[in-house]
Amino acid sequence: MPRFAKFLRQTIVALIAVLACGPLLAGGDHGGASGPEPLIFTVNLGNSTYLHFGLILETATPEAGHELGLFRPKIQHEIILLLSGKDPGHLRTLPGKKELVEEIIEAVNHVIHSNEKNGVKEALFTKFIIQ
Repeated sequence: MPRFAKFLRQTIVALIAVLACGPLLAGGDHGGASGPEPLIFTVNLGNSTYLHFGLILETATPEAGHELGLFRPKIQHEIILLLSGKDPGHLRTLPGKKELVEEIIEAVNHVIHSNEKNGVKEALFTKFIIQ
């Protein structure tokens, strides 16, 4: 049993080390710098079209950032519902994307009971693919 306990202890230590370094690994080819992890969505926009995008939400305060973590599942749910009724043709346009950004900010701030002054101030797409 002592060998198993030693193995288990080493495995746990290794797992903690990997999890602690996770954000550093996200830096990719940016010289080790890392930014916030984007939320990734894939949503149906009708019978044969889908939208795949990454989203980073910038907050006005650290407290709002904490709220994003607490309400992440509800935020994801609300964004998916918001997108489900969108026209793919309109989302392909710059005005369509800008409107979507404003709608996402409004929806997320509603979930976290904030506004642009003390909640989410910007929504940034890291990728945006409609197929």
